[in-house]
Amino acid sequence: MFEQGDGTKLNEEVVNKLAQRFGISLTEKEPEPIREVPTNFAVPSEIRVHGFCPNAHCPSNKIYEVDGRTYALPNRLTADPVGGKFCALCGEILEKRCPNCGAPLHDGAICSICGDPYVSIR
Repeated sequence: MFEQGDGTKLNEEVVNKLAQRFGISLTEKEPEPIREVPTNFAVPSEIRVHGFCPNAHCPSNKIYEVDGRTYALPNRLTADPVGGKFCALCGEILEKRCPNCGAPLHDGAICSICGDPYVSIR
């Protein structure tokens, strides 16, 4: 019944019998703490942040593939050589922070805080 989606008969006694039958040792494990993604990042105002172009087809983004997944590596200096508001190559509004979590930008294609790619490939 459990394999068919009816978990109502699955209790501790049944789990222990199954574990014993299959030679599995059941031990209590500490739950891993939930990692919260901080949302209040501060970037000093005197630092000029070069934005990246969120347009996957912009020539400032280098398309590459890893393990069958396609990513775009933003080149912030090509897209935003002067720290402006629009992409120098395609005119798109530049992103100055991670579009998913708001973390400050770093070099690379994926945010180191939330793990989402900066440029969405569709």
